Amino acid sequence: MGSQNSDEELVELASQGRLDAFDALYDRHQDRVFNLLIRMCGSEEDAEDLSQKTFVNAWNAFATFRKGSRFYTWLYRIALNAVYTHERDKMRRRKYEAGSLDAPAAGSDDERHSMGSGVADKRSEDPLETFLNKERDAMIQNALNRLGTDYREILILRDIDDLDYDTIAETLSISLAAVKSRLHRARKEMAVLLKDL
Repeated sequence: MGSQNSDEELVELASQGRLDAFDALYDRHQDRVFNLLIRMCGSEEDAEDLSQKTFVNAWNAFATFRKGSRFYTWLYRIALNAVYTHERDKMRRRKYEAGSLDAPAAGSDDERHSMGSGVADKRSEDPLETFLNKERDAMIQNALNRLGTDYREILILRDIDDLDYDTIAETLSISLAAVKSRLHRARKEMAVLLKDL
């Protein structure tokens, strides 16, 4: 069970309660989900927690999976919903802690980590190149963190995860025209932020 089976076959088996099929889906998609989450929330620790929550929610929600849909599109939607819930809870906590002098400031280093350490990729071992890559990654993550959630998610799905427009429209439950429009505005805003940085 695993690499020789398609997502559709594994989903069918997992929906019948086959944990080995779900494990194969987890192994196949865990890195992409983690990379999406670390880009969305900027914290490796949060991304790990949300990744676990995403797969637990997926296992519990197999009854809602529509046959004919793409599994990773459905899984991305669950991951993005986990991010939205996490951000909403974080904002509530900030409001609650606003009166405390010990509460970290929004956007402080205590809340956000450099994304370079957690993203799965194959980089050169050259120290200068590694340093420059980490600096670039930190600048990109800093700019992403300053974008609104709608813009951040569409840039990640298109420019980082390289999903096609149709898949993005399906994942975000928006029209193809809305994908193109939102992506155009997000890229313009990202360019301004990167220029400022």
